[in-house]
Amino acid sequence: MKSLMKIGAGLLAAASLAGCGGSGTTVPGLTAVGSYSATQFVTTGGSPSGITNQLANGGSFHITLASNGTTTGHLSIAAGGNTPALEADMAGTWAQDGQTITFSQAADTFVRNTPFTLTANGGGTWDLVADKTFSNTEFAIRLSRV
Repeated sequence: MKSLMKIGAGLLAAASLAGCGGSGTTVPGLTAVGSYSATQFVTTGGSPSGITNQLANGGSFHITLASNGTTTGHLSIAAGGNTPALEADMAGTWAQDGQTITFSQAADTFVRNTPFTLTANGGGTWDLVADKTFSNTEFAIRLSRV
């Protein structure tokens, strides 16, 4: 019976989120505040092999979204093929519009130009997910709350 209650609560939450458009600044009860680390970070098209698992290649991506709208963290991409190494400070600000999270940062990386979507991860929490292409390189990222 508890399983049915959990499923029903999940469906109710999903339905209420689906009914919320991007007209407000937040979805009631849904906030991205927290610390996140990349659990998926794949680039496609930017290396001779075509697909690079940045985490397996030595890269990392950690970001904390504070309740006052600021961010801290670090992005690291290891050198590979024709791609130089990248180290970037994720200090800046963030904004939430419904389930969309955007970042404003001094560091000139794909992060500040990529909308992330709050997505249920099946474990009762939310991940930040993005998939965007820049300069013929696709970035597919999943940041999981830690």
